[in-house]
This record gives sequence, structure tokens and C-alpha cells, in this order.
Amino acid sequence: DMRALFDGIPLGQMNTSMTINATAMWLLALYQVVAEEQGVDPAALAGTTQNDIIKEYLSRGTYVFPPGPSLRLVTDLIAYTVTEIPRWNPINVCSYHLQEAGATPVQELAYSMCTVIAVLDAVVAAGQVPQERMGEVCARISFFVNAGVRFIEEMCKMRAFGVLWDELLR
Repeated sequence: DMRALFDGIPLGQMNTSMTINATAMWLLALYQVVAEEQGVDPAALAGTTQNDIIKEYLSRGTYVFPPGPSLRLVTDLIAYTVTEIPRWNPINVCSYHLQEAGATPVQELAYSMCTVIAVLDAVVAAGQVPQERMGEVCARISFFVNAGVRFIEEMCKMRAFGVLWDELLR
């Protein structure tokens, strides 16, 4: 029960991270209700939902819905937070598990970029976020990457990631 979980915790002063994917939308809704019961305006909430369903297909197999409806839930949550909970990071692209499932650092980076491109394309295609607000979507995307034992390769991966992300957003 979310009320019991957050009893005595002032949600308007917290930054809460929810490492959850398939049920991210529902958990954020429950979190928002508890915050409202505490008298907190949803616009004041800060935090992150992982909400990376594509990772579940690629590396974990813990998805609930087929890819199309799952991506729709991701895009709906992104659109909702842009307008209603603007301090919330609606997606944390998680490539960490890809290396754990056998991907190389290069493959991990490639999958991350493909995931974020697919999500951004889906947000645009859904038409729920006006084009002039897409910068707000991009600013609220976070990433959870692996840092394996290949020190030099991992450093190069992160440098390349920054350059690729910058180029993609331009």
C-alpha cells in the first residue's frame, strides 16, 4: 500500500527513483495520489521512473504486455509528465542489463541509442507532446549504463555516448 510505504515521508521534498518498467505508469499514479493526499501539487514532485520496457524484451524477459502496447504506456507516461509533473524524469533508458546478458560495451551503447530513438519517435508519432515541447522530453531522459571491467573500452564508450546523444538531439 503506497500510503503505508510513504507514511511520514514528505513527497513534496523528496526525489524518488522507481526502478520499475511494465507497471511504471500505475506506480506513478499511486505515488501522485499519495502526494496529493499529503497536500502536494503534482508539479512539485521530483523523481524518476525507469519505464524502459524495451530493455525488458532485450535482456530480462520480464515484460507484461506485447511491444506495441508497452511502448504506448511509455509514451503516455512521458506525455503526461511533461504537462503534469514537469520535474519528473519519465524514462531511464537502462542498458546496464544488456552487458549482464552478454552484450559488449559497443552493443550496449548501440542498443541504448536505438531504444531512445524508438521512444522519441513514438512520442512524436503519438502527437501528445507539441513539437516545441520535445526539448522538455529530451531534457528529462536519463540513462543507466554499465561500467564493466574493460576500463579503457568503457571510458571510450561513455565519451562516444555523449557525442552520439548530442548529435541525435541536434
